[in-house]
Amino acid sequence: MKFIGFYNFKGGGTEEIIGGANVNLSYADSEDIISNNPKIFFSGQFTNLSRVLMHVTLKGSGNSATALHKHDLRAYESLNITMVPLGSIAVHVDTGITCGFHGMGVLWESEDEDEFAVMASQSNMIETLGGSPDFNTDNYTRVTTTTATTTDLVSSTAGSTDFALYKCTISSAGANVIDLIWTDSSDGTIKYIASVRFSGEGTFIFDFDEGMLRNPSRQGGKLRAITSTTASTVFDVIGHLVESSQ
Repeated sequence: MKFIGFYNFKGGGTEEIIGGANVNLSYADSEDIISNNPKIFFSGQFTNLSRVLMHVTLKGSGNSATALHKHDLRAYESLNITMVPLGSIAVHVDTGITCGFHGMGVLWESEDEDEFAVMASQSNMIETLGGSPDFNTDNYTRVTTTTATTTDLVSSTAGSTDFALYKCTISSAGANVIDLIWTDSSDGTIKYIASVRFSGEGTFIFDFDEGMLRNPSRQGGKLRAITSTTASTVFDVIGHLVESSQ
């Protein structure tokens, strides 16, 4: 048995994968060749680094370069593989979504039929599902309005970041009805978070746990607020702009 070397997906280990327009899993958004030698065995791990479901197809090598296994990777799920003659891995992400993906492992080559049989007898695949990471509360935004209007509180970057909301403090100088909403980058796909009604001057705090509240529109989406009166209203927003590779 001979040690061949270490494997990193696409050479780097962690990659951002952008979902294409074709939803057929036969057309991968990203594919990486692991080995063209059917005598080389792979042991390692593939991990979804996003909160969005993605799909992987494991393929053989040499004369068996066909789909061996199709697998769904849930948010932060890992697929651990032991001693499998893996030729390549294809990754599919839903249209318009950018996800982080990580792959690493080691490669060993069997040098005769007996070694091949021994190594193949150790083949195994196991799913592990990790908890959502706790993000830093490093994004602080203050927005003040004095009109009845819809205001952008936090805008994320298309194809790069989406916002995780940890806390929003709303202070109104007078009677007001305020809606807190998520939208996409074009101010559409509105998702209401909550509505607060002030009969006079007051303060209300939305406080979320360490997992944070996430925009369903993902990268490029906005956190916005709708005010109903001219009472001076101050929004203090704390959260994190989550990279698509996190």
